[in-house]
Amino acid sequence: MKIVTYESLKAEHAWMIVSDQLQQRNNMLAKGISHMERSPQELPMASRLMMLRYHLKMSVRQLTQDARRKNTMESVNQLAEQWQHVHQLLFLLRQIDTELGRATSENETLRVWLESLEARVYRSALVHLN
Repeated sequence: MKIVTYESLKAEHAWMIVSDQLQQRNNMLAKGISHMERSPQELPMASRLMMLRYHLKMSVRQLTQDARRKNTMESVNQLAEQWQHVHQLLFLLRQIDTELGRATSENETLRVWLESLEARVYRSALVHLN
């Protein structure tokens, strides 16, 4: 039986925010790849974005499998494990944003395209997590 507390709800809410942000980055990377593939000279950047998206998807899959494995075992401190998972996902989000930032600083086409997107894609999850 799982006991629901205020602290566990806060951890669940933080997980939902970070997961939403990661999904937004995944969607944005997919659209960015499609956009960059339209121009032959932008194929190297499209490949770079593909690798970044692959890293995102595989990392989320691995972190989620690890978290599920821990949840199936009897956990002494389940709340601490919930928060650890949230922080691992947040670290991944920061990695993705850092790499995306590097890519946009190096590529004018990508930068112009990203600036044309709605700003809500970049709303900060950090405000909710701190």
